[in-house]
Amino acid sequence: MIKNFFFFLFLLLVLASCSNNDDSDKNKLLILSTLKGVDGLSYNESIEKWTELKRVNGNSYIYQTTLLSWVGFGNITEIKVEEGKVTTRVYKEFYIDDLTGERIMMSSNSYTESANEIGSNENGALPLTVDELYNSCVNDYLIVDQENNSIYFETEISGLMTLCGYVPNGCADDCFRGISINSFIWID
Repeated sequence: MIKNFFFFLFLLLVLASCSNNDDSDKNKLLILSTLKGVDGLSYNESIEKWTELKRVNGNSYIYQTTLLSWVGFGNITEIKVEEGKVTTRVYKEFYIDDLTGERIMMSSNSYTESANEIGSNENGALPLTVDELYNSCVNDYLIVDQENNSIYFETEISGLMTLCGYVPNGCADDCFRGISINSFIWID
């Protein structure tokens, strides 16, 4: 009798976890197909465009991401990908001149990583390929609770993702969590 009770309890737990996963997967699929940026492309449409762009242009490119704090400090990380592998990561910090609005680079915290050094510094965007950024977008950022966060997904005219992330509701300063690509070029 006790064995039957525990078996029944085990089955209930398995069924409940499957049901929650199904709901989570359904919500995720709904977000991927319906959340659209200003340009009108969804995540699914953007990743299809990205796959086509790689087919036409190859899998070698450079992209930059820039973070800017409301207090006037920021950083730029440039990632170089050759044949689908990150080969260089360059990091530079800057501050905004109050009078001119210019970015003043600070060399003290800058670095360039290549080969086995890639990822050895803490500062800067993670050394990820655009494919890995799309994966992170869908698995880390687009799945947050929509009631407590504003979710963002944007692409450029070619369809490449330029923004994926969220801002917790009520947060005032430096709140964006996610991916931001502000420059992208194909290389030979």
